[in-house]
Amino acid sequence: MVTVVCTRWLDAFPASYIRVLRNAVRANLNVEHRFICVTDNPKGLDSDIESMPMPEMNIPLQYKKSGCWPKLAIFAPNLLPPDQPTLYLDLDVLIKGDLLPFFEQIRSQPGLHALREWNPTLWNLVPLSMRPDRGVQGSILGFIPQNSHDIYHRFLADKSIPERYALDQDYLTDTVVQRHYWPFDWTASFKWHCTRYYPLNKVLPSVIEPTNAKIVVFHGRPRPIDVVPLGNYRWGTKRRFGHGPVDWVRDYWLRFDEQWVDQPTANQNQVA
Repeated sequence: MVTVVCTRWLDAFPASYIRVLRNAVRANLNVEHRFICVTDNPKGLDSDIESMPMPEMNIPLQYKKSGCWPKLAIFAPNLLPPDQPTLYLDLDVLIKGDLLPFFEQIRSQPGLHALREWNPTLWNLVPLSMRPDRGVQGSILGFIPQNSHDIYHRFLADKSIPERYALDQDYLTDTVVQRHYWPFDWTASFKWHCTRYYPLNKVLPSVIEPTNAKIVVFHGRPRPIDVVPLGNYRWGTKRRFGHGPVDWVRDYWLRFDEQWVDQPTANQNQVA
């Protein structure tokens, strides 16, 4: 038995994200597992999704809305099965391959397993070993709960942590000594690996679909749901953007959310 866990707090993500992630995990993990959502907002969750109340961590509201600090609840004692290999997934990831290797790595080495933060695109021109190590990227974490409670306790003991670190992943980078990175080719960043900078994106507007990555991570803008609806709308950032749905993301979303209904997007009138 293994555990897959996600988190949801306040109203940052609609319940559909948990449904899509749960269904994608089922399709890509062919071993007995529990799927758990740790949340302070169970509203709208499907009845067959197992939810756990998020521990009260006394995080000021301003830090709940930025920095992803409530995510550290996954390391709390008496919350998750203590001795089971556990894979944490952000809600805005797309699962495209077998998840079992992640659990095999968790079993093979004690400590925290995490993404290595990506370097900006130009660094792809040099070997990985020559790129600056930017530390943990917090979208995919692996751990054994009973061996990881110190991450939670240290955070509770020091109220200045959210002030000293911009993000939860910066705190993990600075304080977790025994950490390991997932193999680089297991993951891809939608921002860095799938889109192109302006003006190249005007010449080559198609969005690249990673063929080998097991998980595609959305971080920053856009989120997956921003590139699913039909229509001629703009998404992304000032220099990395596109228009309308991304076919392979839309296909994924419709496959795993049987309740999806196309609606006009908030930026439908911002066509560029």
